[in-house]
Amino acid sequence: MIGKFIKGLAFGAVVGGVAGLLLAPRSGNETRRKLIDEVDEATDLTYDLSDSLKAFQDSLITLKSTAVEVLPTFKEETQKSVASYKFKAEPRLAEITKQMEQINQHLGKNTDNHNL
Repeated sequence: MIGKFIKGLAFGAVVGGVAGLLLAPRSGNETRRKLIDEVDEATDLTYDLSDSLKAFQDSLITLKSTAVEVLPTFKEETQKSVASYKFKAEPRLAEITKQMEQINQHLGKNTDNHNL
């Protein structure tokens, strides 16, 4: 797909350049020089684009391999952190629940005493 795009881009640049040169009012030598310059410029552009796409593909490959290496460790460390948090939080939650029950009992006793 990318190869077709590059070929199409180069072809379009060359055809556009040739059409512009042939329709411009210049001498034959001047037109040929301009045509050669346009073709060279289109060729350079195509090579630059191809190099950029290759660099982008290489970067994606590097990113993928890095992710494959890093994600399992990240997942494991995250699971350990969550487990540690739960371990530390559960006794605190139990204590808070116990205190809430005591408060509710006191409130219940106080409302019973006021109703008498």
